[in-house]
Parts: sequence; structure tokens; C-alpha cells
Amino acid sequence: MAYKGVLDDVRKCAALEVPSRVPFFPLGVMYDFHVLGFTHRRWRTDPEVMLKVGTGAVRMFDYDIYMLHPDDLIEYEEMGIGVTDEENLPPAVRAYLPPTEETLAALRQPGDLGKTGRLARHLSGLRALKRDLGDTVCLTGRIAAPFTTITLILGIQETLLLMLEQPALLRRYMDFFLDYNAAVAQLQLDAGADALWLGDCVATSHFISVEHYREFAARHAEESSSRIRAKGGLVFYHGAEISIPHLDVMADLVFDAINIGYGVDIGDVKKAIGSRMCVMGNLDTIRVLRPLAPDEVERDVARIVEAAGPGGGYIFCTGEGITHDTPIENAKAMVRAVRRCGRYQGG
Repeated sequence: MAYKGVLDDVRKCAALEVPSRVPFFPLGVMYDFHVLGFTHRRWRTDPEVMLKVGTGAVRMFDYDIYMLHPDDLIEYEEMGIGVTDEENLPPAVRAYLPPTEETLAALRQPGDLGKTGRLARHLSGLRALKRDLGDTVCLTGRIAAPFTTITLILGIQETLLLMLEQPALLRRYMDFFLDYNAAVAQLQLDAGADALWLGDCVATSHFISVEHYREFAARHAEESSSRIRAKGGLVFYHGAEISIPHLDVMADLVFDAINIGYGVDIGDVKKAIGSRMCVMGNLDTIRVLRPLAPDEVERDVARIVEAAGPGGGYIFCTGEGITHDTPIENAKAMVRAVRRCGRYQGG
């Protein structure tokens, strides 16, 4: 059950200490609203539904950390980016902005940032969740790190071309969004978020080399995190990274935890970076959580917790989001396994 000491336990994990139990934080953002009987559109646009889904999911699945994360585009719609509005799918970009000097020169932070549109409703949802859940969960908001932000407004291909052909322009785009995203992060902290999910999925080995990560993405990601942490928020950095060389660079940056993707042994990751950074993630939602039988799910979850949990500095999380068609019995098997294996001596 949700408990008052959860924030202390999460902070202990970030400090590489031993909590009373392994915090439970599966990425149910695309799953919970479906299980609780709402469409994606209703959830992402109605603060009352955000509250019902959040409190219902915490009760049903015993989350220690709950994240309100409808999609990646909430704060960028006001930049003139066209987005889709499907009933049961998250918004996607219809048309990216041109990757030019003129586009950058025209970008402005709205004077009423957070007071209108979906960002305002997102903040209302956070306030309602904090009011009802209090400190019994670590309430988490979301923001993109600057490198990945540019891919959201210009497109992945155009961003990678800028990196190679106009690196100075790319850095100036990232400088602008470093400030813009910090303002959006501050609004979420003011609304009650205890932590921010700092998404950086394109700044990973799936798209760029470790050298390019170090040269283009690392400094801005670290600065984003530093600004959030300076205001008292925790930072969970996510790229679903599986490359040990990339993770080795990330582990020397200023985050509170790094979420690990599929396809790498979490025990190997813990050995490589666990003395420097809290690790989380790794459960495969596609090949394990969704298709396997509940007892098989329990065994794989137990394997992950037993590999990464010893000595603390570990938060249980999935490598990516839980799919909407995952059997509820499997989701509950995941909970059981973490609770069974995630107790520490004296906890």
C-alpha cells in the first residue's frame, strides 16, 4: 500500500543508499487509463479523469511512484506545431517546424505559459493528484531533455542533419529550449510534482554514437536536471539506453536515476555504473510482461530485482511503457514479485 515514507525511500535510492523496500514504478501511463475504462483523449484533456485514473491506478497496482505523462507535446503546441487528436492514441506531430535560423529567431516563451490549453489542464491534474495522494506516492511530472526536444519540433532526421551540418545552430536551439523546458518543469513542481521524468530517447545509442552524445546531448541534459534538482525536484532520466559505454557517460552526469531499456542485463549495468548512479528499468513489456503467463512474469521480475536490488540504489521500473493489451493478471504478478523480492533487512 502507498505509505508516508515513500519519498524518503526514493531519495535514499537516489543517494545510493538502502530504502525500506524497492520502490515500485512501472510505466503504466498508456495502460492505466485503459484498465480504468477511459479513452486516451478523455484522460489527456480532463483533469478530473487524470485524478480518477491516477488514484485508481495507485490503489489497484500499489504504485510507489506515479507519473502523469499523457504525451510529449503538451507544451510545444503553442509553438505552432500541428498535432493529431485521436480518441485512443496519443497526439503525434502533423507538421514539424522548418529547421532554420528564422524559425529559431521567431520562437518565444508565451507570457501566459501554463494558463491555457492542455498544459494548464496537465497542471490541474497534478494539483488534484497531490491533493488526494499527498506524500503517500512520489508524484512525477514530465519534460523532454533539450536534444530530444529538438527532434519533437523539427523531426529526428532534421535534428541529426543539424548535428552534422550546422552544429552551432543545433546548440542555439537547445539553449532556447533549456530555458523554456525549465519554465515548464518549474510549473509542474509548483503544482505538486516531487520529481520530473526527463525524457531523452533520441540521445541514445539507438540514434547517436557515444561521442556525439558526449558532444551534443550530455551538457544540456545535465543542465536541465541541475535546474530541476536546484528547485527540490528529483530527476529520472530516460532514454531506454542499453549501451554500457553510453550509460558510463550518463552515470557521471547529475541525475537521480537512469532508466534502463531492454536487451541488456541489469546486473551488468549495476556493476558498471551502480556505484555512481541509481539504476531503474529493464523489464521487457513486449516480450515478457504482455505475452507470458503470470508465473513466468513473476520469475523474470524476481530475476531483475534480485540482480539490481542488493545494496540499494535501485528503483523497479519497466524499460518502456506497459502496452494497453497487457493482461491485468500479469500486471498484478509484477507487483507481487517486486513486493516479495524487494524487501530489505529491517524494512
